[in-house]
Amino acid sequence: MNNEKSGCDIPESCTRSIPLGIVLLDNIPTLALYVLGAALLLPLGKIWAILLFMYSLLSVVLFWKRICPYCHHYGTKACPCGYGVISALFFRSKNASSDDFRKIFKRNIIVVFPSWFVPFFAGGYLLLREFNISRLWLFIVFCVIGFIFIPVISKLVGCKNCSIKDECPWMTKSEVR
Repeated sequence: MNNEKSGCDIPESCTRSIPLGIVLLDNIPTLALYVLGAALLLPLGKIWAILLFMYSLLSVVLFWKRICPYCHHYGTKACPCGYGVISALFFRSKNASSDDFRKIFKRNIIVVFPSWFVPFFAGGYLLLREFNISRLWLFIVFCVIGFIFIPVISKLVGCKNCSIKDECPWMTKSEVR
């Protein structure tokens, strides 16, 4: 089901097409984070690792549903992570002002937090409970990818030349009204 917007809100974004390399650079580390997060939970039981990985994938779909339809990049190839095009295949556009989008983003971004913080806290707990060097390295790589690499890629590559970065809650610290 294709639900592309009939008109693009920001003309320079309508014609902008993010190269596949940047879309992959934005998504491969996130997928790696999900895999590493699940691996960190394995000592607690395979079921917990599988549930976290499945939740992480579901959280992306929820992001497409709850956030993307309100974004100016919905239905265009101007979205650095490619979600604008994917979301348009499954969910209808929702018109919103920039202020409304900020509020919607901030209210719904929490859906992805467990994919970052459950493995972080579980990994820390497991390291304290039973230290092991391989778990330490797994934990370090997870933290570097999730808390350094992904945000740096967003700021310096994906979002760097974005026409709506001044309005985007991911790139700005402006208050929600």
